[in-house]
Amino acid sequence: MGRKRRQVQITDATAWVFNRMADVYDARPPYPNELLEALASLAEPIGKRVLDIGAGIGHVALPLARRGMAVTAVEPAQAMLERLLHAAAREGLALRALHASAEALPFDAPGFELVVIADALHFIDAELAAAEIRRVLVPGGTLAIVTCDYAETPFMRAVRAIVESAADRRPRNTGQALRHLTSLARTRLGPPSHFVDATLVDRTTLERILRSVSFVGPALNPARFGKLRELLHALPDPPVWSRTFTLHCARRLSLP
Repeated sequence: MGRKRRQVQITDATAWVFNRMADVYDARPPYPNELLEALASLAEPIGKRVLDIGAGIGHVALPLARRGMAVTAVEPAQAMLERLLHAAAREGLALRALHASAEALPFDAPGFELVVIADALHFIDAELAAAEIRRVLVPGGTLAIVTCDYAETPFMRAVRAIVESAADRRPRNTGQALRHLTSLARTRLGPPSHFVDATLVDRTTLERILRSVSFVGPALNPARFGKLRELLHALPDPPVWSRTFTLHCARRLSLP
């Protein structure tokens, strides 16, 4: 994407990079059940209304809807949103999905006990999104931010080295954005929780997973991605895709 994110309108489908990755996003393994249960438990004491910001194709929204949460999914990439809606319809899930961004939420008043941002913080304008979250999260509600990193396994370290050698860009550090967002949203950040998953995948699925990474798949020309593919296929270890998820929970303060 040649322009800065805040300059791109979500109606400009060709400039919104995630529209170009919707067909490979299903290669990403599901989130760990323990993490999803932890998210569901955050809303249940005061209500079950959940807002999933940057919902993608539904890796969080669909499992929470299956658990009885009243989920509203917000996604700025129309192609992703359509896949989420089709998946919800196939399962008969009562899930609301809206084409919108974190920086301009289409709600008039507080209406959610839980707001989730899963593996999307690095794409969000923290200052603008914080004002919107502060507006829609009920007092006593929770802002749950999930960050994701490669697990420290030999295979994932090798994958990271290959990606870093092939891609000029890197994901932004989320530490400062996390503190900025939670503070401006008038929430109190608690201690983090950690979850790990490990999924054996074939080489084709591994390639599709990396095509779903914004600074890899859409960013590399065919020749550079071809070289990355060769290096991936030459790895000797079994292709076990493993990630560490960190759940950051911030409680909404009862302030105006």
